[in-house]
Amino acid sequence: MKKYMLYKKEIVAGFVIFLSVSVVAAFVSANGGKTELKKEGIVAGASSSEGVEIATVGESNGITAAKDANSWPGEIISLRSLAIQPDRDGTMNEWYVRIGERVREGQVLGTLSRPPQMPDAIMSLAEKNEELSMARTNIIALRAYTEKRLAQLTKLREDTENSNKQKIQLLGGDGSNEINAPLSSIASEKKMAQTMLRGSVAKTFPMITMQTIIPSQKAMYTVQLRPGIGATHSGLRDGGSYQNALSAVLSELNNADIVPEKSGLQFFDVATKLINTSMPDGDMFTSAELELLKDMVQKDQSEFIAILGEIKKMELENADIKRMSIDMLAEIDMEIADLQKMLAMSEGELIAKEKAFATISNSVNGGYSIVSPRNGIVSSITKKPGEFVGPGMPVATVTTENANDVLVRMRMPNNIQKPAVGEEIHVSRPGFETDRKTVKIVGIGNSLDEMGSYMADAIFTESVTWPIGASVRVHVPESSSSILVKSGAILWGEGGKPYVWAVSPVNRVYKKTVIIGRIIGENTELYEGLKNGDRYIAVPSADIREDMVVDDINATAGDGGGDSMGGMVM
Repeated sequence: MKKYMLYKKEIVAGFVIFLSVSVVAAFVSANGGKTELKKEGIVAGASSSEGVEIATVGESNGITAAKDANSWPGEIISLRSLAIQPDRDGTMNEWYVRIGERVREGQVLGTLSRPPQMPDAIMSLAEKNEELSMARTNIIALRAYTEKRLAQLTKLREDTENSNKQKIQLLGGDGSNEINAPLSSIASEKKMAQTMLRGSVAKTFPMITMQTIIPSQKAMYTVQLRPGIGATHSGLRDGGSYQNALSAVLSELNNADIVPEKSGLQFFDVATKLINTSMPDGDMFTSAELELLKDMVQKDQSEFIAILGEIKKMELENADIKRMSIDMLAEIDMEIADLQKMLAMSEGELIAKEKAFATISNSVNGGYSIVSPRNGIVSSITKKPGEFVGPGMPVATVTTENANDVLVRMRMPNNIQKPAVGEEIHVSRPGFETDRKTVKIVGIGNSLDEMGSYMADAIFTESVTWPIGASVRVHVPESSSSILVKSGAILWGEGGKPYVWAVSPVNRVYKKTVIIGRIIGENTELYEGLKNGDRYIAVPSADIREDMVVDDINATAGDGGGDSMGGMVM
């Protein structure tokens, strides 16, 4: 039985093949031996009996370049568009603004209704009211205490500053050099040191020298010591040490603002050494006079050193008073600052508790204000008065007026040649195809969204008045357009790279590497490799070689050489 069925199928197949060959032969005979194939607008060239089939890209008699007429969906968005979402439920009472109206940050746009009276909310309101009452009582007491204490500290600071100024003035003076200015303790001691030193010089000079009148500094060389003064130390006596020390003292005594500390000590030191090396010289300078001079110089030296010590002590005390004054004033200022800080913090806590109470009171006893989050334009209002609003539900949208924040966000198919960033394309609104605007692509995503598309952003290169949220159609740019060639024209070379046999203007054949895209029916999309006007062999045969002339290929085909079926896929 099986052999019979197989035999029957072979008879039917043979009959069909015979019938097909007869029809084709009759058709060829009726057309003078020429065959012309037409399918879906793709017109072939000469048949394989006369030569290879050559197609021209972009011409109606070849395999035509196809420009994708589709467009992509897009939407106008704003990067500074914020949806207003209340944080509690309620019913819309009313709107105070309209769509398109400009609003400012913090402006009340509308209100929600009063929520149901819940026990927890009422208890929370009572607790906040109690806290607010206690805070108000505390702040009243704190204000009164702070006011009194600040007055005390201010008075204390003023008295301390005045007292320290008086102490400094009495002790060290204010540095005034006026004749009628009162002398401070330090200034008095300085005057005493000067007076004592001047008196010591006046008393000892006639006893050390043989002169009664002290000469000027220029005539100091005329000073002659008594013969017995420094008699046992000729180097000290004859070296002019006394004259030099006396000249230095007299020079500093001429300045009433300084204490001749250095010159005075030097003078007493030289005078003591001279006296200690002196001898009586008879009736002119007796032993008693020498002892009297020695006691006088020692006593004056001790008093002068004591006065200098008292001056140093007073100067140190004066510095301590200044330092203590600064420290005391700083402590008082710190206490004043702490009081002011404590009062300010308490005032802030009171304001915070008042706001917390007002918030809960409004949520329990009153409505809820819907506030604008920024300056802008009300671009949408999604809830009407009387509609219910849940927590986090958008009720309106406020959009900025800055044109730089307006973008076209689009979805590009994942099976096309993506345009480049910076490329300019055109967009239009549905129903307004002639009103096209130019946009520039500023970014393209590298992952697919839930719809299997790439997301991209573009900015307008011209001023537009299209509303935020409007849908647009993005027209396919030239870079994303493709041409269609017959799938049989594509061959695969080494390394798996596709190519076609292109035909040069002088009818020579060469390989042209292409980049293929989608397969659409019997055709294949090309992204790169061919352009309008290029010619290529639509149905290549296996015997075509690089740099062959088309006539040679036709001759070979006419002699029956090669595969007469060309590049057809069985």
